[in-house]
Amino acid sequence: MLSKIWNLALLVILDGLRRHALIGLLLLALLLEAAGLFFFQFIPRDIGRASADFILSVGWLTGFLFLFFHAVQVMAWDEERRAIHTLLARPISRTQYVLGVYLALALLILALNTILAGIGYGILAMIKGSVKPVYFTHLSVGHYALAWLGLYFMELVLLAVILFFSGLVRGGFPVLLLSVSYYFICVGLPVVREAVKKGDDAGLSRMLKGMTAVFPDFSRFDFKSLITAPLTQPLSHYLGSDCLLAAAYVAVVLTITAIIYQKRDLQ
Repeated sequence: MLSKIWNLALLVILDGLRRHALIGLLLLALLLEAAGLFFFQFIPRDIGRASADFILSVGWLTGFLFLFFHAVQVMAWDEERRAIHTLLARPISRTQYVLGVYLALALLILALNTILAGIGYGILAMIKGSVKPVYFTHLSVGHYALAWLGLYFMELVLLAVILFFSGLVRGGFPVLLLSVSYYFICVGLPVVREAVKKGDDAGLSRMLKGMTAVFPDFSRFDFKSLITAPLTQPLSHYLGSDCLLAAAYVAVVLTITAIIYQKRDLQ
């Protein structure tokens, strides 16, 4: 079973490389990050934090372009592309298809994030070396890696949700709409929950809190503000429970997705 999952994942990875999905996004990210070397001179103070936010924002933009366009097109059941019929033919099962596609796209986005993180750290080191220490006091390697790891966990959750939507509806555009809507709900729900806390409606507050089980709070994985802070606590202090929750959420979503794929008709 593991061999079949890996073989399918390898096919999807090679297809992604053949479509230049990574190369185009890398070129876009390189141009944006290189622009940071010029625009940081216009920042009057706290250059380190602003530069780190910019690098992580480029990584966020690149990753989400990959998810909402390339990943959606790979996962969606398109009437014009009959690739899924071939991939789901024997001897591979639909559960193996779900796991294989998810593994392939997770590895592709991991490679993308790793390359961007390395380039981004080099740019931050160059900026730090070209300004006075008072403008860029700290550059923590551990916190920098933590920030990218948090971003990666967020992308893994969204990747599982996109695969789930691809089993519910046909076509790339409906899957894209559902995925974008899901992301905006996850981002906006914490703001609504904080606003409701100031009121007296305890029932609504409990309902919004319970919705977090379906729409997780992605701000839990936002660690970019720590990049320019000194490393005072172990990294496990920040990621311990959040990492387990993200893994459990992905496992549950993939299990439900596999069940849906087992019951779907390909015609």
